[in-house]
Amino acid sequence: MNLASQWVAANTPSIATNKNTMKPITILGLLAVSFCLITPVEAKGGNNNKEAQKRKQEREQKRQERAAKRDAIDEFLKPRDLNKDGSLTLDEFLSGETDKEEGARKFEEANKNGDRYLTKKEIEEMLGV
Repeated sequence: MNLASQWVAANTPSIATNKNTMKPITILGLLAVSFCLITPVEAKGGNNNKEAQKRKQEREQKRQERAAKRDAIDEFLKPRDLNKDGSLTLDEFLSGETDKEEGARKFEEANKNGDRYLTKKEIEEMLGV
């Protein structure tokens, strides 16, 4: 006798005294208890699964966006960063510009903190990625 049958038998002793009448009541009771226990779990599991899939898709999308930003910055930085320190000086920045005066103006505009180096964050803002 499983746990649900024991519960039904323990909680319905006064309803049936005859063994033949007890079987339908026990089976009915088991079905009712099983349905009450299983239905909410299945419904909840379906929602959690959809929410989990949505969170997974959002994480993947953010990961792809970060990768695209990183690639755009690296593509801009790689040919200009002569000393490979991950930032650009004015001379390094101008090495990739044809109009040096316009390039110097862009550099000064992008160099928000005035430290005479363009960081990856400043390059990201300059590129608009």
